[in-house]
Amino acid sequence: MNQLHNTENVVERVQAAQALARTNRAAALTALNDLFRTGTPPPSLHGRCAGELVMLDIAHGLTQLAAAITSAWMPWKGKTFDAEHAMGDNIFRKSSYLTARLLWPLYRGYVDDGVNTYRAFRFRTYVAPGRDDPDRQVFKIDYDLAGNPGFSIRRVLDELVQIGDGYYLGKAHLQWWWGRWQLVAYFSLSETP
Repeated sequence: MNQLHNTENVVERVQAAQALARTNRAAALTALNDLFRTGTPPPSLHGRCAGELVMLDIAHGLTQLAAAITSAWMPWKGKTFDAEHAMGDNIFRKSSYLTARLLWPLYRGYVDDGVNTYRAFRFRTYVAPGRDDPDRQVFKIDYDLAGNPGFSIRRVLDELVQIGDGYYLGKAHLQWWWGRWQLVAYFSLSETP
């Protein structure tokens, strides 16, 4: 891993970019991308990681609406990884289950995950050049799998790099229906015991 960053320092840098986004979105996106580019693909991820949405960047107006909704209600809690099979899925609050069933009524991949959470939307993982950073190797989280909803989830491609000990910064890309890819969010993951 890059020795440049300790975990406390990178968490502070991510939080500073989040705060900056309120007044200067372009500078915040640049700061996050600069930090992302210092990372390296994780050697192996296995088990649960807690997740946090760092910043959205969809389109003017839509970004602000989505940010307001996610600041009031964020059901996504993180991801699970199975290193042996290069697979994983997402962890959600159980309170969002009914909403998920309404949004994706034909999806059959919901998995009970205990009292407070469920898992959904499987992905496969591999290391490859970054979508917007082809000069960097990144850990891809690819949702284009049979069984995932085709008009939404299968169009998502996440990329992850390790920027601190047990701390990762991710980019979420969305392929629009007309074929264009767009970076729509940054997120972080941290290993949980």
